[in-house]
Amino acid sequence: MKKRIFSILFLAALATLWACKLKPSYEVGKVYHGFKLVKKEFVKEVNADCLYFIHEKSGAHLFKIAADDNNKLFNIAFKTVPENDFGTPHIMEHSVLNGSKNFPVKSPFDVLRKGSLNTFLNAMTGADITTYPVASMNNKDYFNLMHVYLDAVFNPLLKEDPRILKQEGWHYELDSINGELRYNGVVYNEMKGAYSSPTRELGYQINKILFPDNTYGVESGGYPTAIPGLTQEYFVAFHNKFYHPSNSYILLYGNADLDKELEFIDKEYLSKYDKLDEKIDIPLQKPFEAKKYAEKPYPVPEGSSLKDKTYLSMSYVIGESTDMELGLALDIITDALVNNETAPLRLALQEAGIGKDVNAWVNDYKQNVLTIRVQNANPEDKDRFDKIVTETLQKVVDEGFDKETIDGIVNRLEFRLREGNSSQKGLMYLWQNYKGWFFADDPYLGLKFEEPLAAVKEGIKNGLLQKIIKEQILNNPHALLLVLKPQPGLEKVITQKIKKELADYKASLSKEELEKLVEETKALKEFQKSEDSPEALAKMPMLKLSDISPDVEWYDLEEKKVDNVPVLYHPDFTNDILYTNLYFDLRVLPQELIPYAQLLNQVIGLLNTKNYSYGNLDNALNINTGGFYTSISSFQKDYSDDNLIPKFVVTSKAFTEKGDTLFKLISEILINTKYDDVDRLKSVLARQQSRIDARIKNNGMGVALTRLSSYYNKSGVFNEQIQGLEYYNFLTDLTTNFDSKHQEISEKLAETAKLLFNKSNLIAAVTCSDEQFEIFENGLKILNSTLPNNEVKLQTWNLVPTIKNEGLMAASKVQFVTKGYDFKKLGYKWSGKMRVLSQILSTDYLQTQIRVIGGAYGGFCGFSQSGNVYFASYRDPNLKSTLENFDKTPEFIDSLEVSDDEMTRYIIGTVAKMEYPTTPSQRGSIAISRYFYNITPQMLKQEKEEVLSTTVEDIKGMKPIVNDILSQNAYCVFGNTQKIKENKDLFKSILNVTK
Repeated sequence: MKKRIFSILFLAALATLWACKLKPSYEVGKVYHGFKLVKKEFVKEVNADCLYFIHEKSGAHLFKIAADDNNKLFNIAFKTVPENDFGTPHIMEHSVLNGSKNFPVKSPFDVLRKGSLNTFLNAMTGADITTYPVASMNNKDYFNLMHVYLDAVFNPLLKEDPRILKQEGWHYELDSINGELRYNGVVYNEMKGAYSSPTRELGYQINKILFPDNTYGVESGGYPTAIPGLTQEYFVAFHNKFYHPSNSYILLYGNADLDKELEFIDKEYLSKYDKLDEKIDIPLQKPFEAKKYAEKPYPVPEGSSLKDKTYLSMSYVIGESTDMELGLALDIITDALVNNETAPLRLALQEAGIGKDVNAWVNDYKQNVLTIRVQNANPEDKDRFDKIVTETLQKVVDEGFDKETIDGIVNRLEFRLREGNSSQKGLMYLWQNYKGWFFADDPYLGLKFEEPLAAVKEGIKNGLLQKIIKEQILNNPHALLLVLKPQPGLEKVITQKIKKELADYKASLSKEELEKLVEETKALKEFQKSEDSPEALAKMPMLKLSDISPDVEWYDLEEKKVDNVPVLYHPDFTNDILYTNLYFDLRVLPQELIPYAQLLNQVIGLLNTKNYSYGNLDNALNINTGGFYTSISSFQKDYSDDNLIPKFVVTSKAFTEKGDTLFKLISEILINTKYDDVDRLKSVLARQQSRIDARIKNNGMGVALTRLSSYYNKSGVFNEQIQGLEYYNFLTDLTTNFDSKHQEISEKLAETAKLLFNKSNLIAAVTCSDEQFEIFENGLKILNSTLPNNEVKLQTWNLVPTIKNEGLMAASKVQFVTKGYDFKKLGYKWSGKMRVLSQILSTDYLQTQIRVIGGAYGGFCGFSQSGNVYFASYRDPNLKSTLENFDKTPEFIDSLEVSDDEMTRYIIGTVAKMEYPTTPSQRGSIAISRYFYNITPQMLKQEKEEVLSTTVEDIKGMKPIVNDILSQNAYCVFGNTQKIKENKDLFKSILNVTK
């Protein structure tokens, strides 16, 4: 393990030492490399000095969190305020990363993906922000990333090259004069995929109605039918307005030298700009005079049943996001009112039979929006929904919330805020601080949670929550009740409308104009196929292989025993938190109970037990733990498909003083759960089915990949039974026929639990310090004393893969195309060089063919040590041509010619995916996973050596592997119903994915 066992005193001393390391000794009011220090303060919540600067010449804002963290983050953000649904901020986010003045390659972003040691590399668009974060643990790499990103945002080639907008945004595509005119473009297809989700459509309609007069009423990402309205002139004007340093907010996090950071940013970029007088602002939306009501449609396949497919939502605009106390209070209210197991609105809707699931959340735009959403409801429920919400709110105002429930919710919130369990802390702080920075000119505001949290806790004692509900929810006219109804065949209507629009436009063009459009289409494809010149590539900064350590990270795992139960112990500093996992082997179950193990995973902890009602249990878990959940994980010893090790995992965490209570609660859940409470079981199963139904609709990639792997390996068959379409169909059948099957369901759940939760079937694991292990040991003894200790007999399962080549039809606007196989079944062995092959194919060939030329949001492949290989496209307008591009991969490998520098980039990019920052709990999980897979330090070192020594000849030598994989012709496609039907001859069968 990494020896990081610090005492509290040592941490305090370290913070002091780090403060002293800031060179020079920064003083408020003084100027450093053009940056005037406005404020300097030690923020205890982030355990670091935080310095706020204004660049005097350009007007840029800069905030440094000088944390002692080697994972350094650079981010530059802009307040972007769209005025329509063109998606200009989103397309701009893509486009600035497609070449710049100092780095004139076609996509510096993709070059960095190929060959940087980044631990995070991305760009994101929000409703009011476009932000560009990068992180690296390598100092040289960190400054390289900063350089490329600053040049991208301030000096992009998009202003002079309209092909960039065409590629990343949208363009007309016409292959021949007599051909069909189409829209294509990366963001255009990405957003078609996004709006295949009804919940995305719901959110769009809510914001459109709530904010008719400001930017939050439009889709910053782009509404598919509106995106073709964006012109090159408008695009350039948007950049000129919003991408000036005066509107920039730069966040620096970590232990990089601040003086060098300031010097570089000033000298290379900001010193070249003059401050603008105009300040970008977003006016507040004027409140409504009365609550609004609306109905909108969303598409479902033709012939679909409409029963239980309506979404009901109630939304309120409440205060401003810079009010930190209000924000925390609203988070508590959403949980107490709706999300908690015994929340009064959840119970009232459940009793009324409205919907199968309900949840609530707060979107912290400049003005907060609290939304309550019911799914799997019906249109005729609208008035009762309205009435029940109003009556429940009034009841809470009159009677208050249950004190124990509030205590539990506040404890869990406090635990999460203090734990900060993220390996990307700079990114975490970015999302915490930008609202206060944007809208109150205070980058400290969102980081300092202790004071507002204390105020809220005190306010709760004096009726704060009831006051907010009464004044800002119940009596708030700035509200909306929206009904989103299913409309069969709507997607077909939209598609036909677009086709007619395109046909009419084509008919309006002269022969010369059509010929020009054909030429532009060909020219764009030639541009997309073209390679960057060696001269352009040479301008991209890069590391050398000598910058990479040949060493590997190894995290210690000590094997112990407590009451004859094996314990896997990862010693690490955890700030007095116990991170525990209990692994119960699923192979004690007969094969027919595999789906019931997943059902158990979804209901356990939500049912009544011998000593707790489900509500009291939920409160006890919230009050005494930082989290409790279960899952099913499968490992493969020696990465062999014949050595499947499936585990039912109970995961929990708590402060050490609650260790005994934690294990008593775990014991209560595992041993005393009542599976025969019919009403509660029916309610929980209906909710789970509703959530899985939504996940299936929203996660075409996951559905297709899970289904694909079931075609050719046993672990894939297993995963399909616990999380794929097969499990969805199993659960849907149980909920549909619950009244006739409830006894069978209860009995099989009880049988599954009895077989699993056995002392002889348990391996326990913990991550904590040596001083805390005894607390864990005592807690585990409490659990062990309550578990039965019966002899374990592992079953033999007959998991038979079958290649089905299915087309999975959904109300999707795009496709998710997958193809793959298991190379070990073809006689090949794993090599670390396959990681480099995957990097080359994903960042070069598939990126170009599937995304850049094909217009999909993504194209990539994966090779795993277990033998599983997949090729995939994400949010893809194509189907057959994508499969054809997959099949041409061996040709690309055969013709591959790369320079030494290019191969170095590929290798460095591969290493970046193998080495990343971790938290103590993550290190413990990695160590445990390596134990079950039987991974040794020598294996990791050999794999890294194979990666670092990869040559072009090695890559070419793997052509037969790829050819043999693709020749097995195993593929699965999730996508648009009409598109799949048009290509039905490709499939052995086509089927609807949801009921």
